[in-house]
Amino acid sequence: MNYPQSAPLRRTNEELVPGNASSRVILSSAGTRWNDILLEQHRIPSSEMPDITYKRHVVVLNIGRSTTWEQKKEGRFRSFFKPRGAISLLPSHQSFSGRLEVERGVSANVLFLALEHVFVNRTAVGLELDSDRIELVEQRRSNDPTIRHIAMALVAGVRTGAACDPMYGEALSTALAVHLLREYGAAVLGPKRHSGGLPREKLVRAVEYIQDQLDTDLTVSGIAQAVYMSPYHFTRLFKESTGQSPYQYVVEARVRKAKELLTTGKFTISEAAFRVGFFDQSHLTRHFKRLFGLTPKKLLSGRRPEIVI
Repeated sequence: MNYPQSAPLRRTNEELVPGNASSRVILSSAGTRWNDILLEQHRIPSSEMPDITYKRHVVVLNIGRSTTWEQKKEGRFRSFFKPRGAISLLPSHQSFSGRLEVERGVSANVLFLALEHVFVNRTAVGLELDSDRIELVEQRRSNDPTIRHIAMALVAGVRTGAACDPMYGEALSTALAVHLLREYGAAVLGPKRHSGGLPREKLVRAVEYIQDQLDTDLTVSGIAQAVYMSPYHFTRLFKESTGQSPYQYVVEARVRKAKELLTTGKFTISEAAFRVGFFDQSHLTRHFKRLFGLTPKKLLSGRRPEIVI
């Protein structure tokens, strides 16, 4: 399946660069319910890109064969060997020129992770940084296990249906933004502060909010706002308190509520899935089996009808 390119290149004068017909998008999160991050997998043959820029922060991860990237600086090309797992960070609105070289008849296999500039700034505020002074620095590294882990989780989300859940994309977007700010930013972030988790009243309020809103499109930012905290600090302290990320906690709460509804015998699997906020029946079934070791259908088939005397 081919997808349209959704992270378009622009020239330095903001003119949109026509799509590269030789570059093929074979996987994309475009059209999902993820708001702040875009994932695309590209197959790209040897090509040249003169004086162009991205409007988003873009991380490029090589997941295929080794390639050579030549970047033009001060009128001269500098060559970079990019093995499998190599990372390139291309900050938004920063122009670059270069050319990709691969063997004849072979295409580079790369993942593009594009983060909205405004989202990264909001994350910086959550880290108590001055967002007006935040600057991500263009870098190339031979590997970055954290970015690779996040990228593979995003790929899995698109392929398995987790892209239907906005909290899944939000959690990974935040993790990527925090990592970039810590490891690729010009500002130096201080060490994490350990406070022992959320205050009890905030934890109770967060849990109540989640239970009340299970059938809605819950987001970390919405839960954090309900307890008057930034999404970053809320996520970190919530996990300290519960041992689970907000996303993991919400998914488990939805599954347990669905089980309660099913055991009443009043709802179909599809109806129960809808009532607890799952996108569809298959989404519920996958998580239900992971948590309880059996499918909802198996649960219902094991219920004995009541004998009326």
